[in-house]
Amino acid sequence: MRQAALITAAAPSFPVARAALSGLLAMFVGIGIARFSFAPLVPALAQAHWYSAADAFWFATANLAGYFIGVAVARAWRRSYPAKPAMVLSMGVTATATLCCALNWGWVWFALWRLVSGVTGGIIMVLMASSVVGRVPAAVRGRVSGFAFSGMGAGTAFSALLMPHLLLRGLAFTWSALGILCAVATLAVALIMPDSRVEPAPRHVANGLPPRAVVVLIAAYALAALGFMPHMLFWSSFVALGLGRGVAAGAMMAAWVGVAAMLGPPVLGRVADRFGFLPALGSGFLVMGFAVAIPLFTHAAAALVLSAICVGAVALGTVMLVAGAIAGMVPSARLAADWGLAAMVYSVTQAIAAALLSHLFRVTGSYGLLFSIGALAMAGGFLLILLTARMARGMRTS
Repeated sequence: MRQAALITAAAPSFPVARAALSGLLAMFVGIGIARFSFAPLVPALAQAHWYSAADAFWFATANLAGYFIGVAVARAWRRSYPAKPAMVLSMGVTATATLCCALNWGWVWFALWRLVSGVTGGIIMVLMASSVVGRVPAAVRGRVSGFAFSGMGAGTAFSALLMPHLLLRGLAFTWSALGILCAVATLAVALIMPDSRVEPAPRHVANGLPPRAVVVLIAAYALAALGFMPHMLFWSSFVALGLGRGVAAGAMMAAWVGVAAMLGPPVLGRVADRFGFLPALGSGFLVMGFAVAIPLFTHAAAALVLSAICVGAVALGTVMLVAGAIAGMVPSARLAADWGLAAMVYSVTQAIAAALLSHLFRVTGSYGLLFSIGALAMAGGFLLILLTARMARGMRTS
């Protein structure tokens, strides 16, 4: 009751619940389904002879490249615009792109629509942060942010749990069902999302480079993108094809990643509120580094589930933790510019990492090499977080 009163007093006319649910559904479609549901489909694409597993990974690279384009366009747009129509349009195009993937019309066709869904995903990410999380009262912003970002994991878990059942009816049916699910979520957002306008910050506000501590933090964030990539792209295929346990087992492992990703942001948000964003981030990097390395030492089912849970919880929670850490180190006028820079660097790193790891896998066929690279990236990121914390303490005492 006390919290409800606080929300009412802070923003009596702003529908917090509708805003939070809109953000969750946007992340559910733009990232959860449009990006993360692709990984458990890779073994099925290979088995159905639509594309080889190695070729399919290049479609993920196209999606990540599109995400960078979407973030860059949304960050560079300098005119005010209504957020709700832009969000509904972006989600609707994502649904259309997903439906188009049901048509096996060749490599170029498929890559085009994976690129398009990446572009809209990047736009949705920026829109959600600007029009939903950025508008809720400060007293509940952390919880609303965690709830909204959990939509990425919810889409991953939901699609992965459905995948074995959908694939019984074929790939075309599976892609169609996912597209319809996106369309239903889009309709829901069209009905419930509060009206608002996105007002870009003036150009002079973003002049100059970020503080050095923020630059180091962004570098650590980029290494987290590399560390997550083996699980993001190859985890389902590793279990299904590399270990020979079948498509259903690979999809279930992807579901564990998704369930953890759904719960990770809210839990890590509360941890950060208590202990601080940088300590929570450093601990998360350690946990994720060990988790990425687990398949190098054992293929036991319980150990692989633990790896999926830890990576899923930390990887998507990192997005929120980095945003909160940057907010604590820069003036509010710089936050949008510096967070946008972090998102762009992260997306570029993901695209490059996806291309690099896909090429390495094509050449070597070794999943172990990929997990080794991911674990080393997380170790490097942890060291950079320690350096960031030291530099941030210096900023506060100077």
